[in-house]
Amino acid sequence: MRLEHLCDLELAYRSEFTLVRPYGGEQGIAYGEIEGTITGERFRGTFRGVNHPFRRNDGAMLPDAHGVIQTEDGAAVLFSLAGRTVFVETGTGRQGRQLLRALFEAEDPRYRWLNNTVCMLEGKIDAETGRMQGRIYSCVNELV
Repeated sequence: MRLEHLCDLELAYRSEFTLVRPYGGEQGIAYGEIEGTITGERFRGTFRGVNHPFRRNDGAMLPDAHGVIQTEDGAAVLFSLAGRTVFVETGTGRQGRQLLRALFEAEDPRYRWLNNTVCMLEGKIDAETGRMQGRIYSCVNELV
């Protein structure tokens, strides 16, 4: 398998990120509304969506984000992101290191190639501000 850069992503939470730990430990469930931009040679636009992550007892988050991308040329592309965010202390504060699977679905013929593409996202998220930056890579099967 070979990774090819598809696009860059920047996002932020539109409103308060809500985390509920209903059973007395660190484990819990959260909800947040997200918006941002996608920039790349073949794929660019703005997006909005929701993230409904699970929080593990060790503090790691398991993102589960879904939404829609409005491309600059007028297409609608649905997306889903899922994976792991592990938080570490850095010299500038607490930061989440992210590895996520990214899938896209498009009806528009210009973006149907995304329907058969599996992607990976590497990113970072600031624990205080909720701002995230990431790069999305398409996974190219070299066995075929």
